[in-house]
Amino acid sequence: MPLPQSVAFALAAHLKRHPATRITLPWKTLDGPPVTASLLFTGPAGLPLDRNRFNDGVWRPALRAASVETGRDNGMHALRHFYTSVLLDAGESIKALSEYLGHYDPASHCGRTRT
Repeated sequence: MPLPQSVAFALAAHLKRHPATRITLPWKTLDGPPVTASLLFTGPAGLPLDRNRFNDGVWRPALRAASVETGRDNGMHALRHFYTSVLLDAGESIKALSEYLGHYDPASHCGRTRT
């Protein structure tokens, strides 16, 4: 996914302070083949971020601090759709968006990601 230069610099600074954590887990099913990935952001114990803890401890408090109503309409998945809409409006191609979002093909929708 393309990043503005300022975000790339901030990410590089983050990685200097907090190197990526490598983790190997089965990807699609518990008995599936293991896949190793580098996590750029982890929880306090260096483990993968738990989406529920992130939502409860970071996302919803940030929404409340900004006087934005919490709920499904302002959740992380809605943010993903908003980002997609902004890129489409700016003229980004469907094929590129499909790749950014990790879809098999441009016709796929959230939940069917690459293997």
